[in-house]
Amino acid sequence: MVSAETPRTSRATVATAAGAGVFLLAYAWLAAAGHTEITASADPGAAKTSLWAAAVPALAAMLLTRLVPPGRALPEPLAGLPRERLVRETWALVAAAVAFPLVVGGLLAAGQPRDLWYAVVKPLLLLVVPLVAFRVLRRGGPAARAIPRPVVWLAPLPAMAAWFVLAEVWPFRVPLTQELPDPVMLAVASLFTLLTASVLEEVFYRGWLQTRLEVLYGRWPAVLVTSLLFAAMHVSHLRSGGIGVGLASMVAFQGVFGLMAGYLWSRYRNLWAPIGVHVLVNLVYVDLLLEGRLF
Repeated sequence: MVSAETPRTSRATVATAAGAGVFLLAYAWLAAAGHTEITASADPGAAKTSLWAAAVPALAAMLLTRLVPPGRALPEPLAGLPRERLVRETWALVAAAVAFPLVVGGLLAAGQPRDLWYAVVKPLLLLVVPLVAFRVLRRGGPAARAIPRPVVWLAPLPAMAAWFVLAEVWPFRVPLTQELPDPVMLAVASLFTLLTASVLEEVFYRGWLQTRLEVLYGRWPAVLVTSLLFAAMHVSHLRSGGIGVGLASMVAFQGVFGLMAGYLWSRYRNLWAPIGVHVLVNLVYVDLLLEGRLF
């Protein structure tokens, strides 16, 4: 007798294999084409990083995440909500995630300023649209608790520390080579990045989208799909004349970072863990401190 879970299990297996294949293909294509160094930042003058530097810190963090158990029972996000409602909410989130790179890419192709439109489009598509969709699709039902109160704090620390040491200290640290604005503008830009990237992106991609995909399709299909949509968000990293390299580089760097962040969230259900890592990778003051240029 075939169980009711068999079709879902088969779809999950196919989705997991396809998602993993995209990552393997991106690395294989870059290596075969001789692009062993990629640009991880869209800022002009940013230094390149090696494929090893893109993969090893994140994979080491994922290994430690697997080895260190949560240590206690975790809350179940979205428990008790009808599947039909979760499906509709998920499609609304996927639509917003797909629309973001399309809209931003179109604006950049039209010669519009990147920073200005990021400041408008990102909060609109990743915050306002989801909140409106949740409200409309709720239809008087219970509130969806996709991000429960954290109950595990110490277990994520080894993975976070391993990533930080390997990626930001040694041996895969990338020097800060891009030109920085004046201190006031730097502080304003850093605060905006903290709120819209380190916090908002983790809430949207991990807390809202990945959690719903996990409930519907399982952990690894959710982590892989979300990480690829997260990579696609970095459309401004594409360079003219090198769209293939740009896409593969986004998967190899931002996509693998998304894998690590997604696994941290799925394993420990403490959104502050991926937010903390995201802060460290984005906040320029961390680089300035490590290079002795902050004071």
